[in-house]
This record gives sequence, structure tokens and C-alpha cells, in this order.
Amino acid sequence: MGLADLRRHLGMGLTGLSLAFGVLDAAPATAQTIPADGRVALFSNLSTREATDGGTADFTEVIAMFSISGDQPGGIFEYAFDGRVATYPSADRDERISLYEAFIGLHTKDRRWNLRLGQMWLGELGGLASVGGVFAEFRLPNPTPVGSWRFGFFAGLELAPYELSYLNQIQKGGVWAALDGDHGRQHILGYVRIRNHGLTERSVVVFNNFVPFGKGITLYQALQYDTEGPAGLGSSDLSYFFANLRWRVSRILEIQGTYHQGQSVDARTITDDVINGRPVNPAKLDGLLFESARARVMVRPLRWLSVWGAYANDRNNRGDDASNRIQLGASARRLFGIPLDVTVSTSQTDRGEDSFNSLWASIGYAIGSKVYLSLDYNDTLSVYNLGDGNGGTIEVRPNSQRFSLSGNINLNRTFSLLITLERTDHSDFTETRALTGLIIRF
Repeated sequence: MGLADLRRHLGMGLTGLSLAFGVLDAAPATAQTIPADGRVALFSNLSTREATDGGTADFTEVIAMFSISGDQPGGIFEYAFDGRVATYPSADRDERISLYEAFIGLHTKDRRWNLRLGQMWLGELGGLASVGGVFAEFRLPNPTPVGSWRFGFFAGLELAPYELSYLNQIQKGGVWAALDGDHGRQHILGYVRIRNHGLTERSVVVFNNFVPFGKGITLYQALQYDTEGPAGLGSSDLSYFFANLRWRVSRILEIQGTYHQGQSVDARTITDDVINGRPVNPAKLDGLLFESARARVMVRPLRWLSVWGAYANDRNNRGDDASNRIQLGASARRLFGIPLDVTVSTSQTDRGEDSFNSLWASIGYAIGSKVYLSLDYNDTLSVYNLGDGNGGTIEVRPNSQRFSLSGNINLNRTFSLLITLERTDHSDFTETRALTGLIIRF
């Protein structure tokens, strides 16, 4: 589906939505201006990499971003657009276009009904619900003792990666129920199905919760469970789980525990292989697996000082042995009564014979209310290697060094400047990078 087809469908959809809401929420037609909030941003990324064998490579990237959204006060119309374009002047690479939102919508004045048409990113279901099509949501009129219920569905097509065209062979659809309570409490149960040329590429149950308990305890949890493997291969499995439990025991003591597990399987490539009759490597069905459990205790003996200690058990790749990590850190704000911030964190990772220590330090200084400068250093970096397409691997490089100097300049409420200079030294290459950004808000 091209842009012309998309515009035609959007126009037909808007007419249909307008007629629907003429019945749902009859009101005098008045010409009202829809106030908008938006921003324009331009970022550049320039780097030079020098390999130990003498080879060099330059890289230049320029990214332009534009976003705007509007909602008519007391009315029924809304719209949003969020997109960006990346160009690579120093390389023989095509421009990349990323469209996150481009929709028009109508809702009743009490927002019980909400309909949207276009390209959307639905936060209830995360990236799984990035779709070009239709979205509808209904909220029950009266809150229940446990909260306010919302029910929604979406259906449509998927954008081609980095292009302004839709993949007609990829259909997406999903439903969800959400319960909103007091103090931000929220529970979401959803289901998403992705079809590729008639085959099920993904079939996923989503379960997210944010629960504030009494006396400073909060729990956030996110889960994705694939009910079947891509294209009928493999089996059902937990593809993502994250939990964060935080307990603020008192003004000076806070305890936090996190657990994070993810499995990255290239379902699109596997399904395409089946469609085209190519054999599927069984290793692709396993993909990348990472897992981390962490507990942290933070103490604030003074208003300007925080000290913490943490223990973590990590596994970066499938088949790797788990490593134990102990971390100690301290952070001081407005040290010596001046706008100086200092943070230092050190950790020791035990991976058997491959054990190492790492250090991260940051110094920040505010110049008035509009300029903030920071100098950062760390000596352990991680690199993601795509490999042969079986999910890739994460490589930890404990003998690396990175220095960076950053500046954030807020000229006024409209204009901001961002500048970062960075130098990275690895065992096999060194890299110098400059990142700049201009943000205009309106």
C-alpha cells in the first residue's frame, strides 16, 4: 500500500468516524482551533574509527525529527504526528524514514468512546501494537470499586522498515482490557496476533501491571508470552518478563529489587524462510537469551548524599554461565554548596577465570539555570554482535575506556542545544565521536 492509498483510506475513515460520532455525541458544529504542542529537532552524529591494523572509517549521520499533537478542548477531535528521517552523507546508505504516529481521531466529550485512524503506537501493548489502521476504545461510564475499566482493539498493517509504505502481507490485530485505579494503579491484559502470508508470525499475550502499595511500596511488571512459535515452528514460551519492586522504608532508606528476562527470536526471518521453502536452522528458534536479577539498598544519610550497594546475577547469552556482580556507589548533589554533582560507581564481576572490575564516574556542573555540563568516564563497555542472525551475542569488554563531555543548553522555553564529545578506546579500535542537537518547541 502506497501513500496515495493510505491518504484515500484515511479520508474515507475520517468521514465514517465523523458520521459515527454524529450519532454518539450530537453537538452543534462550531469552528474551533485545536491547540497543538510540538517540536522540531535536528541531530548530527560524526565519528572517526581507527583500527589497530591502521584502517580508518568515517561515519556521518543526520537525523531530523518532527512531532506535533493536538486535542480540542471540550471537543471531539484529536490528531498526532511523530516521525524522523535519517541520512548518511558519508556512506552509500539509503535514507531511513521512521513514522511512529500519524493519526486523526474522534472521541466523545466524556471520552467514553475513542476512535483513531492512521499510524499509531499504542502504549498499552508496547511495540507489538505499532500499526497502521484503526483503533477503538470504550470506557465503562461508572467506575467500579476496583477502578475504571477500558476495553480496546486495533487492526491494520505494518510499516515497511524505514520506509513510508505498508507491508500488505503483514496483518496485525489485537485486543486488551485495562483497569485504572487510584494513585496511578493500572492493570492491562492484552493479546496481539501478527499474520504473514497466512501464517502466524507471532501470537502474544501481554500482561502489564503498576501497583502502588501503602507506605512507599510500588511494583511494576511487564510480561509477553508467545502462545506458539513462528510459522508453527518451535513452541510456546515466555519471550519477555520484567519486574521492579521498590520499597521506600523511610526518608533515608530505600530497597529495590529487579528481575529481567528476555528472549529475542527473529520471527519475521523464520516465517519468511518457511514461506519461501528455505530450511530453518533450529538455533534460530532459540535466539538470544538474557537474564538478570538485582537487589539494591540505598541510604540517604544527608539530603545531598546517596550511597548504595547492590548485588546482581547476570547472564548475557544463551549457554553462558551466570556471573555475580557486586556494586558500590555514591552520589552527591550540590557538593560544597555549589552547583556541582558527583557520582561514582564501582563493581566487581565474578565470571570464574574471566573476572574483572569496572568503574563509572560522572561530574556535573550547572552554570546558572540554563547550562549544564557533565564529564563522564567508564572502563567497561558492552558490544552487540549481530552474528549469523540467530539472535546475536552480547560481548562485554572490561578493558575499554570511554571519556565524554556533554553540554545541555536551554536558551529559553523554545530552543535547546545538546553537545557531546566522546572518545572510546577498545583493544582493537579507537573511536572519536561528536554528537550535536538542536530542539525547537512550539
